[in-house]
Amino acid sequence: MEALGERIKKLRKEKKLTLAQLAGERLTKGMLSLIENGKAQPSMESLHYIAERLGVEVTTLLDDQQVELLRELLFEIEKQMKTIQIPVDEKLILPMFKQIDAVKDKLQGNHFEEIRLLDFYIRLATYLNIEVDWSMYDVISDYENIHAYNRVFDCFSFLSSTAFQRNDYRIALQFMKEAEERVKPYLHSIDLLTQLDMHYALTVLYSAIDDVENTEKHLHFALQIAQENKIYYRLDDFYRFTLSQAIRKGDLEKSKYYLMKLTQHADFTEDPVAKNMLAFCKSHYANYIEHDYEAVEKYASYLDKEAKSDIVTYYQMEATYAYWARGLFKQAIECSENFEIPTNTHHPIDLSIMYQCFAVRALCFLELGNKKQAKKEVSLAVQGVQDLPNTIYKTFIQQAYEKIQYGKKG
Repeated sequence: MEALGERIKKLRKEKKLTLAQLAGERLTKGMLSLIENGKAQPSMESLHYIAERLGVEVTTLLDDQQVELLRELLFEIEKQMKTIQIPVDEKLILPMFKQIDAVKDKLQGNHFEEIRLLDFYIRLATYLNIEVDWSMYDVISDYENIHAYNRVFDCFSFLSSTAFQRNDYRIALQFMKEAEERVKPYLHSIDLLTQLDMHYALTVLYSAIDDVENTEKHLHFALQIAQENKIYYRLDDFYRFTLSQAIRKGDLEKSKYYLMKLTQHADFTEDPVAKNMLAFCKSHYANYIEHDYEAVEKYASYLDKEAKSDIVTYYQMEATYAYWARGLFKQAIECSENFEIPTNTHHPIDLSIMYQCFAVRALCFLELGNKKQAKKEVSLAVQGVQDLPNTIYKTFIQQAYEKIQYGKKG
């Protein structure tokens, strides 16, 4: 604070300004005197005001050496943050948290480097379940002060995803709705990719609480932005989501159209992950729209098991369903023998589809005469979806439960 005060005093005298002249209407002479003598720390807003009155950039008032050190630390932390995967490995991120914690007293939100480090500090503290003195809302306000509006959305997105990973869908949606309102006054300053991210998040979250009207509204907004601006970012996500919606409604025309779009995207990008997802989508379409259960086996050729194992799990449950539908009960059980729901699966629709796999296994065990195991598997499925929205998958699970538990025919 002393160094900052000395620079302000030096520049004031060079500009031949009195304390009263520099203080203007927004600061008192007494407060400005305390700042110049290193006895008070100016807020970010006050610092910008002083810099504006002096006709200089805020960074001119700050310690260049300190800024450079923080910039170097930020560069290193940013590289490491990009490697974080959910669920996080606490042993890997604790050293990062300690690095920022060592300079936390310097993070006053006076410039981008300080705000960004504080942003990471709060994220890491959240992962580690450590209480800190700041909240993400402090960072949001600091980003707004420097007009970093894309970062404002990113902070809300973090808050929303944290709630989503806890299956707190309505809380996650509230954060994203707040983000939408917060950035509305300066939407023209938000880049189109960030706007697409926002509408995608809102689409996913509204669907998670079974709000069909708002789900379709934000899906429409996103596709409109992408098409009008010829942007291909997230198109596969939107097409896949729309396909899922159409299949759940039994809409043959839309299902066929969006499956074609996903196929074109996978062929164009030659992305192994996209091809893995296509194997699941084609299998899901074959099972629920065409009821062509034999077709599912051939889609295994799309899989690249090294690309992303979670997506391979999605195909695995479709293959299990297809074997069951064909009366191949042993094959269905063998196909799903090591089936587990990936730890990063949180959307209620995805969870419902996956819990249905246990119900399918239960029906297979019932047919093979193992009613005890059938009851165990279907109970797991029922418990898994009891708090989730009603879907065709949840209905399937309930019907399987009634058949196994009470001998009810479905």
